[in-house]
Amino acid sequence: MVTPVTPDEANEAIRAFMVAPVRRGRPLWPEEQAEYEELLDAWAAAVRGGSHASPSRYALNGS
Repeated sequence: MVTPVTPDEANEAIRAFMVAPVRRGRPLWPEEQAEYEELLDAWAAAVRGGSHASPSRYALNGS
């Protein structure tokens, strides 16, 4: 489901992703890098006023 996100929601999702205990203090693995890039794309779309699918694991709007 595509859910519009605000820049603040996207930013919070990025923060939640980056501080997850399983990845603190180490480089991102390739699959994590891909997920991080999706989060950045969602943030960029929100800043531009577009919509993007909310990453479900880190979304704050219940999607």
